[in-house]
Amino acid sequence: MEAQNDNDWKKLNKALTDAGDNLNILEEEVDIEVQKAYFRLAERLSEKEGAFRRLGKMYANRTNDLFDESMDPEEKKKMLVVLSTIDNIAIYRALEKFSKTDSPLKKWAVIALQQSRMLIQSGLLEDPGIFISTGLGGQGSLLRYFCVFIHRSDEPLPEFQRHIVQNETESALKPLNGQIEQIHFYNGYSTLLLLLPIHTNLKELFEGIISESNQYGHFLLENLIITNVKKLTGEEIDGILKKKRPDPSTT
Repeated sequence: MEAQNDNDWKKLNKALTDAGDNLNILEEEVDIEVQKAYFRLAERLSEKEGAFRRLGKMYANRTNDLFDESMDPEEKKKMLVVLSTIDNIAIYRALEKFSKTDSPLKKWAVIALQQSRMLIQSGLLEDPGIFISTGLGGQGSLLRYFCVFIHRSDEPLPEFQRHIVQNETESALKPLNGQIEQIHFYNGYSTLLLLLPIHTNLKELFEGIISESNQYGHFLLENLIITNVKKLTGEEIDGILKKKRPDPSTT
């Protein structure tokens, strides 16, 4: 893992510290491309202020149309984006209800609901807070990360080394109030789905876990994969490992 830029890290950490508890994390896993598409549409619609206001008035009286399966999905996307900008509890409840349905636009609804929640909260607290969204989402004030520890060989880890990886990770996360949500072991690597505080120094955390684990056999590479964009597939991981794991003939 490459070192974090200290200046950027300090600026981000200060902004998050100043925000205190008023952080809004998109909790559900939403593909980053869906998020980009949502905010691109929001930006495009808001460029025409008059038309945007007219859409707001129209959609505010038609929230039941969200549940109309015959409605054009592109129109429904616009509806979700516009409704999320209206400070109204009834509209918030409609978005909340729609976000719980098994709809092809469920992820769009999740983002709209979060935006609506922030708007209502800012009106009550007189502070808009900070909105944080990642592909993997989070829980409460914690962000979700997908991590891959790379084994020094292609062989599966024996049971005692699996326990070491899990125990050392749990020990490192405990003082941070972080959590392991999932842990899986495969030939050549281990994957973990973790919840970590926003201000966590990732480089320091994972260097410590790997260093402590390697005291019991030096079985992990110092390099690892970590992302909060998405869970990587086995094929994607294998492609990365071909570049990161040293050739056995040269070691």
